[in-house]
Amino acid sequence: MTGIIVVQVNCASEAEAHRIAGEAVARRLAASANIHGPIASVYRWQGAVETAAEVPLVLKTRAGLFDDLASLIARLHSYETPCIVGIDADRVHRPYADWVAAATTPDNSDA
Repeated sequence: MTGIIVVQVNCASEAEAHRIAGEAVARRLAASANIHGPIASVYRWQGAVETAAEVPLVLKTRAGLFDDLASLIARLHSYETPCIVGIDADRVHRPYADWVAAATTPDNSDA
């Protein structure tokens, strides 16, 4: 285990993804974020099969920050039940892992 996780979130719009990414990085809850182009999602919601365009957001952070990051995402997200999934990164290039740790440490001006 590296202690680094990748957090996947599907957002309702590009603006929402940018808002969440910006807040997460500014608060040092994530080292970086990637906002992907729209995708088509199919899911069951309140008894019906729905289809919607969504914007995937991928955040990189330390495993110990998942709960705080998930709380921030849930607070800023427009969905009642957003998909927030943390995936352990079993293999991470050591210099990148070190940078993620530094970038998510409060008051670290080196990152």
